[in-house]
Amino acid sequence: MWFYRRILRVKWTDKRTNESVLKELKTERTLLNLINASKLKYVGHALRNHRTSLMKTVCEGRLDGRRRKGRSPISLVTNLTTACGLSLHQIVQKSQDRGGWQQKVRSSIATANTASGDADR
Repeated sequence: MWFYRRILRVKWTDKRTNESVLKELKTERTLLNLINASKLKYVGHALRNHRTSLMKTVCEGRLDGRRRKGRSPISLVTNLTTACGLSLHQIVQKSQDRGGWQQKVRSSIATANTASGDADR
């Protein structure tokens, strides 16, 4: 986004949304969509792997202790559920079918390309 704003010579003090910059350049958020697709592909792969339960521990497990003050970080589970529009239980179930999961990843990326809004926050 910094580069796109640089091309259009948008000052940092100008109140312009990222979406207006993208619309003016007639482009979309390709990098963010590629990152989300890679995350979904890896999660599907890791959940199907029966030799290790690391991903299940990360997705379903909770850590003991207290977190620091301030805004809570965005978790992997939150990223996954917003990227594909499914609950965690549905993600675990659908990822067991490799072909179906690949189709779901493709469809979620296609819908992300058509959706608008600040998805990078």
